[in-house]
Amino acid sequence: MELAGCRVKAVRGGLEAFVEIQVNRPDLVVTDIGMPGFSGLDLIVAVRSNAELADLPVVAITSFGEKVREQARAAGAADAIDKLTEVTKLREVIDAAISRPALADKLTSKTSG
Repeated sequence: MELAGCRVKAVRGGLEAFVEIQVNRPDLVVTDIGMPGFSGLDLIVAVRSNAELADLPVVAITSFGEKVREQARAAGAADAIDKLTEVTKLREVIDAAISRPALADKLTSKTSG
């Protein structure tokens, strides 16, 4: 993603990610589902439950199969893809997630103001 011009902030787990998201709100979150303790599903639910973060796009990646991807989408992920998916597909999913009207409007106001 850095090669595509995105700024990337990596963290060690779901709880650390949630704290970082609250302190330095990103434009997008990409999370692995299979993290010990505070999982990616927990992170998605926490983001969706927080009024200030509820519109933040979250893309989930997992190797646990379609059932878990469906759970991630049901929890509020913009999309959930297989961990073995090609990088091109990940980029397409991220582009689609950040193209949502609410986020596109927000990004436009950041660059024009």
